[in-house]
Amino acid sequence: MRYLFKYRAKLRDELLRELYQTDRQGRDAILLILFQTPGFIPDQRFARFVMTRLPEQDQVIENNDLLFREGAHWWAWRFIDKHYTLFEPLLQDAVGATRDPWILWGVTWIFKKHKTLEANGDLYTPVILRRAANNLRNDELPYNASQTARTFLLLGDRSLEVLRETQKSTDAQARLFARALLDGMTKRQRNAFGYLSSELALDRNPFGMGRGEPEWLGELTQKYLFEGKTYP
Repeated sequence: MRYLFKYRAKLRDELLRELYQTDRQGRDAILLILFQTPGFIPDQRFARFVMTRLPEQDQVIENNDLLFREGAHWWAWRFIDKHYTLFEPLLQDAVGATRDPWILWGVTWIFKKHKTLEANGDLYTPVILRRAANNLRNDELPYNASQTARTFLLLGDRSLEVLRETQKSTDAQARLFARALLDGMTKRQRNAFGYLSSELALDRNPFGMGRGEPEWLGELTQKYLFEGKTYP
């Protein structure tokens, strides 16, 4: 990988041809290199290939090389952002098709970054939002509740109806998360964000960390995280 990365601009055509023939490990290695290759212009086939790769996350290939610290599924978001016009129709299709809260969150964040979330808002039907809300349950799956909470916060008012429904869930965790999200979004209650921050990883974006938490959030988070305070 280090050799190919060094000569990636010269070898990009050969790398692209090999991408569609190699195994999963070779695929991820080549993707990581092409995502960072100056002058590489993706086509529709490549864009669809990237979108197909996303749901695997790091379940198949885990990369430990410090030069490529983040896996291909994370680098993909940077590449999608850079070539947004090409990817937008595929992102629109993904909203309705995906069952993966990580993808729904990433797509929503990219829409928001490119100021097209409002224009694409009708894609987030009640059916899709209810499906997403199921990830707030205590299902012992890693990060899915955090990803879903971030999606609802990005969507703002479009989330409110489904969150009000989720307040009545038979699952205690889903009820609490929905109530705290509603209190934070509609009442701007800081305690709600403190509770959510103690239970979920909210300060993330598909490029890594977010913009940092406000000064007041740390103290409120500690109340729930270390002092055993319950919500509300």
